[in-house]
Amino acid sequence: MRLHFLLLLLLCCVSPSTFLIATANTHGGGLVGCHPRQIQAFSQFKNEFDTRRCNHSDFSNGVWCDNSTGEITKLRLSACLSGTLKPNSSLFGLHHLRYLNLFGNNFISSSLPFEFGNLNKLEVLSLSSNAFNGQVPSSFSNLSMLSVLNLSNNELTGSFPLVGNLTKLTVLKISHNHFSGTLNSKSSLFELRQLHELHLPFNNFSSSLHLEFGNLNKLEILSLSNNGFLGQVPPTISNMTSLTEMYLGENGLTGSFPLVQNLTKLTLISLYGNHFYGTIPSSLFTLPFLVEVDVSGNQFTGSIEHPNSSSPSRLELLNLGNNEFEGKILEPISKFITLKYLDLSFLKTSTPIDLSLFSSFKLFVYLSLSEEEEEEVLNWKGVAIGYGPGLLLGLAITQAIASYKPAWLVKIIGPKKS
Repeated sequence: MRLHFLLLLLLCCVSPSTFLIATANTHGGGLVGCHPRQIQAFSQFKNEFDTRRCNHSDFSNGVWCDNSTGEITKLRLSACLSGTLKPNSSLFGLHHLRYLNLFGNNFISSSLPFEFGNLNKLEVLSLSSNAFNGQVPSSFSNLSMLSVLNLSNNELTGSFPLVGNLTKLTVLKISHNHFSGTLNSKSSLFELRQLHELHLPFNNFSSSLHLEFGNLNKLEILSLSNNGFLGQVPPTISNMTSLTEMYLGENGLTGSFPLVQNLTKLTLISLYGNHFYGTIPSSLFTLPFLVEVDVSGNQFTGSIEHPNSSSPSRLELLNLGNNEFEGKILEPISKFITLKYLDLSFLKTSTPIDLSLFSSFKLFVYLSLSEEEEEEVLNWKGVAIGYGPGLLLGLAITQAIASYKPAWLVKIIGPKKS
């Protein structure tokens, strides 16, 4: 393959500028139909970095060219380049790129060059997990054809990127960086009316959630967890009727449970680690596709209502731990027979928990109970009734199992560690 590639470079040097090279490639990628000038630019880009981690036998299979023009239109080089991406890199001469994926390389001490803005035909740009630092240059606003932008898992700083011109964006991922500041009501974010996925977790944003979030009514995934968002979830979130996953955990949000009854496509809602209070509305459990609910680490009270519906529940994960719930929630929870994972940590009860209530959970594999409760709160007869090995192998009764637990349970989950 290396000899093959060298021969292509030789042809590049002796061929006229209009000569197109066609090579056989059974993998769909490779230097198929590539113009010699484009092959040379690709080679120059590769030579700007340490490529010892690359699979050289398959190196050109991340390159696609337009069969009619010979221009490189797609470039995928992941997890093998090491070095500094400089402003004069030959990469920025590939003006016909529509797809660029440089995931997982090691661009040492590199900021995002302003010259990225020259690649204005890009539709997909993935620069995640590269250790890029500094701010996102304003030239990114030139990339008006972008539908996917992924800058996640870098060391980027500054305020929310200027993305107002990127009106075709459907996916925006900037998670696990150091972005900060506020998202005010005039933020360019709210101009992205075609967004289907918004991923902002693990940054340092510190504003309230504005009513304008409701403008993003094509969103399917909203991920804002692990920031410093404050205040109440705006009622306009109920406009997001296409939403399937909502992640708001580990912020400073407060107020009652968000208005989600219109979000009939929702499969997952995560509100853990906030300051929500009040009761969980019965309408939550009427959502027909709901599979995972995590409301742990809040101040919710009251009971849980199992819906009287002809449609069977799909709920598999229910995390109610570290709230203000009392033992009366146990009976309605027992009706969610599709549950696999249940966390009731710090449940406020002074009476024995009869685990036979959960004997109808045929797929049950994990149970966590309060760290505060004493051993005698558990009813071991209840544990022993009606369970297959799936539950017992995964049973996690955190710090509640004392030295006198039954011998049969010791054999299954092990003795208490000293």
